[in-house]
Amino acid sequence: MKKGYIYTIIFMAVVSIVFTGILAVVNAAYKNKIQENQETAVKSSILASVGIIAEDANSEFNDKATERKLDGFIYYSIVTPDGTAYAIPFEGPGLWGTIKGYVGVSSDFSQIKGLAFTEQNETPGLGGRIDEEWYKDQFRDTPLSDSISYGAESGLDAITGATSTSNAVLKILNDFIDTTLKELEEAQ
Repeated sequence: MKKGYIYTIIFMAVVSIVFTGILAVVNAAYKNKIQENQETAVKSSILASVGIIAEDANSEFNDKATERKLDGFIYYSIVTPDGTAYAIPFEGPGLWGTIKGYVGVSSDFSQIKGLAFTEQNETPGLGGRIDEEWYKDQFRDTPLSDSISYGAESGLDAITGATSTSNAVLKILNDFIDTTLKELEEAQ
C-alpha cells in the first residue's frame, strides 16, 4: 500500500516538472511577442485617450504622437481631427491595487478628451467595469476648471456596487487636475 502512495507522489512530481518545463519554454519563445503586444496595447490606449480608435495602433501612433518631457515626466502630444491634444499618464490607488492609464486633455487644458486605463486590478463585474466604454465615455468633454464629481449636475455616474472603485477614480482624476495638469499648464 505504501508503494501506491510513493508511485502517486513520483508521478505527480514528474508530470509537474514536465508541464512546468513546457510552459517555461513557451514563455521564453514568445517573450518578445508578448512585449510587442503590451507596447501596442499602451499605444492604443494613448490614442484612445484622445478619441482616436486605430486599427493599426503602431503606425497611427508613429504618425500622430510626439513624446514630450517635462522634468523627466513623459506625456504625449497627439494630432487629432480637432487639433492637438495631450495624452497624460495618471496613476493612483484603487480598491485592490494601482489604477494606471492616460487622460486625454484638450490643447488649452480646459476639458477631458477621453480616458483610457492601462492597468487595474478591480473586481471583475464590479469595479472592473471602469474599463467599459460607457464609463470612460461619460468623462469625454468634462470641463477641467473645477473638481470632478458624480451626480446630476456633472452628468457622471458611479458604478453601482463599486463605490470604492468609482470614488478612487474620481480621487485619482482630481489629484491629477490639482498637481500634474497644473504643472503642465504652467510649463506651456
